[in-house]
Amino acid sequence: MKKNNKSQLVYVSKLLKYGKKYTGVVLLSFLCAFISMALTLIGPNKLSELTDEITKGITNKINMQVVVNLGVTSIIIYICSYVMSVLQGWIMASVSRQLSKNLRTDISRKLNRLPMWYYNQTSIGNILSILTNDVGTIGDSINQSIVYLLPSEVLFIGSLWMMFQTNFVLTIASASASFLGFILICCVSKYNQKYFSQQQENLAKMNSRVEEIYNAHILVKAYGGELYEQKKFETLNQSLRESGFKTQIVSGILTAIIHFIDNLSYITVCIVETLLGSVHIK
Repeated sequence: MKKNNKSQLVYVSKLLKYGKKYTGVVLLSFLCAFISMALTLIGPNKLSELTDEITKGITNKINMQVVVNLGVTSIIIYICSYVMSVLQGWIMASVSRQLSKNLRTDISRKLNRLPMWYYNQTSIGNILSILTNDVGTIGDSINQSIVYLLPSEVLFIGSLWMMFQTNFVLTIASASASFLGFILICCVSKYNQKYFSQQQENLAKMNSRVEEIYNAHILVKAYGGELYEQKKFETLNQSLRESGFKTQIVSGILTAIIHFIDNLSYITVCIVETLLGSVHIK
């Protein structure tokens, strides 16, 4: 396991070194994400002030000027947050597509310089799988995951701080439920990584076999190897199906756990608030 983690870190460092020319654009995307998430934290606070102002006006006259100012401020905050989020998504989508294009171009140039013995030891289908599936996975990961790592941590810490400012006991109750979900997600994620790796390996084997048989289909028919190749294909296809099914199942479990923790946090906060209210009444 440690060896796999070390190799993954090596691959990540090589990828960062390869994409260092996009550092400025990626930092701009990080800035947009930070601004968007900071405004996302400020927005509910303004809505809370707006609600308090309207609640005070139930018994007294509502100060419409304050209500209008808070409402306009909230609208501006959410519009700016949306604009920053769209800009960040557009930047990262452009970077990931351009990086994927450059990777495929450089891999193609590298393949043209490799000696013939490499192709004697490596199947063409495996190479095609790298050019299509693996490079596409890298681009999707950059676009959907990497840029959100640091801003999400800032959003988490900022949300936790604002929750503590609002109510310490309710924050502890909600955080306890979230911590339980974090443990469950960590337990399930290790299986997802294993199954996803198996899926990629089986997909590469499938592409390799299909490409080889497609190019040599005349020889296969000439020597009557159709039945053998069909059984071989069905075996590879079944392996790919099983690994893909397991990956989808684990991914679905992760989504279900996230929804469960959201509901559990909500129920926990309601129960604790009810108990606190009962104590205050007594």
